[in-house]
Amino acid sequence: MPASLDLSHEAALEAELAAISTFETAIRQLQAGQYRCIQRARELAADVERVTESSSPREREMAKRSFVAELATTLGCHEASAARLVAEAERLTGPRSGTLDALATGELALTQVRSVLELTQDLPGEIADAVEQVALDAASAAATGGIVSTNAEVRRRMRRVRERLHPEPLAERRERAADGRRVCLDPAPDGMAWLSLHLEAERAVAIDARLTSLAAGPGVAGDVRTSLQRALDIAADLLLCGVLPDDEGARHAAAATGMVVPRINVTVPVLTLLGLDDEPAELEGYGPIDPETARLLTAHAPWMRRILVHPETGAVLSYGRERYRVPSDLAGLVRFRDGQCRFPGCPRPATHADLDHTTAFARGGATSATNLAALCEGHHHLKHESRWRVLQEPGGVMRWTSPAGHVLRTLPERPFIPVGVGEGVAPPGSDPETGETPIEPPIPPDPLRSFDDEWQAILDRYEPVPF
Repeated sequence: MPASLDLSHEAALEAELAAISTFETAIRQLQAGQYRCIQRARELAADVERVTESSSPREREMAKRSFVAELATTLGCHEASAARLVAEAERLTGPRSGTLDALATGELALTQVRSVLELTQDLPGEIADAVEQVALDAASAAATGGIVSTNAEVRRRMRRVRERLHPEPLAERRERAADGRRVCLDPAPDGMAWLSLHLEAERAVAIDARLTSLAAGPGVAGDVRTSLQRALDIAADLLLCGVLPDDEGARHAAAATGMVVPRINVTVPVLTLLGLDDEPAELEGYGPIDPETARLLTAHAPWMRRILVHPETGAVLSYGRERYRVPSDLAGLVRFRDGQCRFPGCPRPATHADLDHTTAFARGGATSATNLAALCEGHHHLKHESRWRVLQEPGGVMRWTSPAGHVLRTLPERPFIPVGVGEGVAPPGSDPETGETPIEPPIPPDPLRSFDDEWQAILDRYEPVPF
């Protein structure tokens, strides 16, 4: 609220802080209420999916996955986030109900609630209760005595109790946890990405120490990088090349070609590749990249796959098939069009997804672009083994209906819109209002000719920009 004329700045500040505290308490109460609703909704969803005590484990699992998908599409979040909410709601309305009550009264924040859930996971009941009590005592002390503890401080105390009382030796738990080690890629803005490693603590500490040591070593003349940038570049050089290049030029060359050549899919508009346009390219698994980086990657590509794209409208040029097994060229087209799994909110790349006949082949569905869609394995099973239903609409739009009756649509990443003469698309290079063509426009290569002929025709028309 704005400061009132009859309040001093100090009093107005105090009023604002009180309002912030009130809002925070209300938010925590709402979060507690949401968890209770999620648990009730899950029980109702099981009834909708006709799950009974005699249902098989597979039927129960599919009902759970169906509800997770329903919740994810309702909230507009990733299914992993929805699954987490479902699992949290089940525990908070069950054995960890004391933590849920503390959230409802505003004594615990959601971050602290999740710390309790994490550190009581897979513990015997009495030990889990003891670990939870640490957080509840801290919340009570804050409410009654004004003794504030951050989430990090409470976590440290809970971990000490957990390790002291845990019935299984730490070495055995650590060995089991190490099975979950992995590398994660998280795209970031401006052509960047986060690459994280989840691994054993001693290896993580050793890697960090070695990178810090190498980055602190004598640098080359004119090196203006910070120690953080040097450590990162060293890590990238070692991962890509296995060695540390001697100079900056060698480092860039090694990063581009790699001593181990990975398969990287880069979709580059042909005029961008020739340096005649600045349309961004697409790096699979990441998204748009700048034209210069795309040309550099293409220059070192060990092979190329042709995908013709109309230079003005972006429409993919293709054709259909009439057999069950999807031919490789049609499969490439559908995956290129869809970009990712076509279930609402699923980011799984289409290259790692199944190709599903929307209308089953056995029921008259054709093997064509208008009846095929990329579905990851999990959502492929969900389509066939739950009450989720899907239809394809014009333009590659997928119309999904959830078990609760919600209608959701997903769009292809690159719409399949065949473009013909006289369909209202002005020729490239023409005036969009008059349709007149003052100069000869660039004409897409004839798709019936060989790739070499097409490429040569483009080279004859334009002078490429060197890489």
